[in-house]
Amino acid sequence: IGIAKKVFSPDPDEVAFAKKIIEAIPDGKGVHMIDGKMQDDASWKQAKVLVELAEQLAEGDEDLKAAYGF
Repeated sequence: IGIAKKVFSPDPDEVAFAKKIIEAIPDGKGVHMIDGKMQDDASWKQAKVLVELAEQLAEGDEDLKAAYGF
């Protein structure tokens, strides 16, 4: 199970960027430039899913929790 978690878990950098999107667009509306990339409501929805997945995977896994900054 440990190998599967490592292979299929989101990359910590992707989770950090997803968290940036959610913080920059709290209501999920509009278009924003974040780190030189356009982010919109579709990006926000993907970011929410990614962060929620990371939160679920980090439950009970201190290494993932630390890697994701939770």
